[in-house]
Amino acid sequence: MMQRPSRPVGITILAMLEILIGIVGLLASLVIIGFSALFSTLPTVGSLLGAIGLVIGGVVLFFGVIWLATGVGFLHGRGWSWTLGMIFSALSLLGAIGALTIGLVTGGVGGSIFWGLMLYYLTRTHVKAFFGKGGLLITPAYMVPYSLGPQGNQPQIATNADYGRASAVGPQVTFPPISQGSSASIPGPSPVSSTPASSGSSSGGKAPVCPYCHSTLPMGTKKCLTCGAAI
Repeated sequence: MMQRPSRPVGITILAMLEILIGIVGLLASLVIIGFSALFSTLPTVGSLLGAIGLVIGGVVLFFGVIWLATGVGFLHGRGWSWTLGMIFSALSLLGAIGALTIGLVTGGVGGSIFWGLMLYYLTRTHVKAFFGKGGLLITPAYMVPYSLGPQGNQPQIATNADYGRASAVGPQVTFPPISQGSSASIPGPSPVSSTPASSGSSSGGKAPVCPYCHSTLPMGTKKCLTCGAAI
């Protein structure tokens, strides 16, 4: 369920003003209709005055009801009341401009300023939001907390609390350096490579081969010149 913003103070003031105008219009229409009924009893022009009075009273009654309904709608944030307020404000602004053209400067200037400001105020974002006219309504469904979890094909973001810290790993494996003249730190020769080496050393026609690094050695060498192992 959508939650409306709170009613602006300006809308409350305009609603009270429109309700007051509507009540005054209703009373004025009753007075006009009463006088028109009284004037209709006059001879000669009574029927004409009565008819004119009824028309004027009916028009005033209509607008009084409209203003009264618009004020009540403003208090409850009804969308139709915002539409009626915009229409009647625009018509009243045109009427004020027309009054200026016929020389009614005071009423024309005052009416133009008032109705122009009312049109401007009714088109503000927070006012339209209160009436549900294009403003952003606050709804609990939209208030979803942002999550760093993977969404769709987006790359995953590490959320581990220990991210960036040095992780505890096992001890590093180190190999002892090869020392010159010490055969204890050198791994033993493989049985595969020992066979040709021994045969080569016993045959006297081929150069000896180191059984550890498989380097070819000069004849009569007792130590490998590459890895330093004793032959």
